[in-house]
Amino acid sequence: MKKYFISFGAGILILIIAYFTSSLILSLKEKEEISLTETEKLVSVVIVNNSINPVEITSDGRVQSLNKIDIFSEVQGKINFNDNKFKQGEIFNKDEVIISIDSEEFLSSVKQARSELQNIIAKVLPDIKMDFSKNFSNWDQYFKDFDVNINIPDLPPPMSDKEKYYLVGKGIEASFFKTKSLEKRLEKYLIIAPFNGTISKTNISEGSLVNPGVLMGTFISNENFEVTFNIPSKYSRNISADQKINFKINDREFRGKIDRVDTSIDNFSQTIGVHVIISDKDLMDGMYIETKIPLNISAEGFQISRSLLFNDLYVYVVEKNSRVGIRKVDIIYYDDESVIISGLENNTKIISSNIPGIYKGMKIKTSN
Repeated sequence: MKKYFISFGAGILILIIAYFTSSLILSLKEKEEISLTETEKLVSVVIVNNSINPVEITSDGRVQSLNKIDIFSEVQGKINFNDNKFKQGEIFNKDEVIISIDSEEFLSSVKQARSELQNIIAKVLPDIKMDFSKNFSNWDQYFKDFDVNINIPDLPPPMSDKEKYYLVGKGIEASFFKTKSLEKRLEKYLIIAPFNGTISKTNISEGSLVNPGVLMGTFISNENFEVTFNIPSKYSRNISADQKINFKINDREFRGKIDRVDTSIDNFSQTIGVHVIISDKDLMDGMYIETKIPLNISAEGFQISRSLLFNDLYVYVVEKNSRVGIRKVDIIYYDDESVIISGLENNTKIISSNIPGIYKGMKIKTSN
């Protein structure tokens, strides 16, 4: 009997030892599996610091001369060979002669009209001296100063209705306005530069015969320019006139000012035009430029790289237990490279590392 109890007790002891031994082995195995699956990933983070971020939209456009005119001939004649510098790229200052058309024949007609007016005045001077003596000295001086080689000055004003009727009856006013009309047309034989600029296109050659209505070329300003940038219409209320715009061309900085913003939307692109005025002699018509236009957006947020977003609305963050968490954010503004977000508290750690197979709850460790 005693031997039976000893055997029974030994069996119980062996079972207890076997149970604890197997439990220990299983526990070690689980810990080993956990240690294999819970390896901490080393990640980099950006720490949220919400603030008012200046928002700029990137856009591009081409430089166009602010003043551009097509030069048409209003008279008939031959381009003067010796005076013609009408070549593409030729520079003219304001009030310089761009084109001179031979006006010798028409000038003779103008001088004839002046001479006819002078002749009429000479015939009426005795009557004016007798009947309108108060105004005779003015007419006498006008006649003495008369020169058929220069533009005629205005007639002396009549001092009474009777004098006016007399002058009209003698045809003086009719002759005067006929002559002034011819003088005005004579001016059209000289094409004068209305501003400092350059010939950008020519359609005639030296010695050409031109007729009224012929397009002779194009003259553009070489100092004042305009660039039109097209931006999404949703930002139309975030841009206003007189804003300053900075941009670079070939590593040189230029400065312009928004002159006006379109109030209509392009049907195809759903954009609006922002027109910027620039004054600089180093610019040229047709240049391509890219710039960032500041928007009047003052929402508080934090700027990150667009690559940190997934599904357009979410970011991975570091939770307090050093595991991966997911946060939904609100998009304030985005461009090709960056995005301004809101909805995260200050000091939130956004994971900036690219971790293959990342998932919520993954064990991680942040780098310093």
